[in-house]
Amino acid sequence: MTFRHSKQEHWRRWVEENVGDYALNVSKGLVEGTTGINKFGANLDITKNTSEDVWDGGGTYPFPTTALMTKLVQATNQVGTDANATIEIQGLDANWDLVIQTADLDGSNTTTEVSLTTPLIRCFRMKVLEDIVLAADVSVVATGGGTTYATIHAGNNQTLMAIYTVPAGKTAYLTNYYASQTDATNKTPTSTGITLWMADRANGYEFQVKHAIGIPQAGNMAQHQFVPYGAIPEKTDIKITASPADEDANIAAGFDLYVVDD
Repeated sequence: MTFRHSKQEHWRRWVEENVGDYALNVSKGLVEGTTGINKFGANLDITKNTSEDVWDGGGTYPFPTTALMTKLVQATNQVGTDANATIEIQGLDANWDLVIQTADLDGSNTTTEVSLTTPLIRCFRMKVLEDIVLAADVSVVATGGGTTYATIHAGNNQTLMAIYTVPAGKTAYLTNYYASQTDATNKTPTSTGITLWMADRANGYEFQVKHAIGIPQAGNMAQHQFVPYGAIPEKTDIKITASPADEDANIAAGFDLYVVDD
């Protein structure tokens, strides 16, 4: 006697045998042209009744219009364990192509700016490639200092930025975003609004609201899953903002993406 599987059962078996755990396969590099991205950030001092981007620089993130990020600099003397430390910088060049480069802090008793090999129009992650813990903040800036575009705070060894830009020639698929709240000392916001924003720079657009959720009073987390995943074109900036009501708040937030070659 022969038993025939239903179409649904046949499909389930095919997926198990040929696809398996898709997310794990992406992480293993088994899905050609696809990369998994987890962006996470924190803003540990958002003033009540205001809206700030979730990144470790605080306030509103300054998105430049040209590739003016050219220097790496440490806040205080780059000596001791930090001398000559190697920093990885991830971002986009003037053509919006993905660039992952490294730069070594200056080893002398100065706060000398160190030139990046490739100037950047976007920087969305930095991390320390050493067996040390940074004793002072390290930042990416324009020549001559001024505006900070990414910073590693002392002790963190990596940036905390709920910010990302889709590289040229790629499409990103947003699977989810989330935010959590830690009340500032003796302060509990009546609520905190969390907003997901995107700006399609290829078409010259400014930021548009794409989704919003909230954390209620005494709540600690909010999350939204996208089904189907949201498709995001190349050269689109993505960020999360938080708006605590009535009291200051500390917010951590992030999102997950699959980035696929066009």
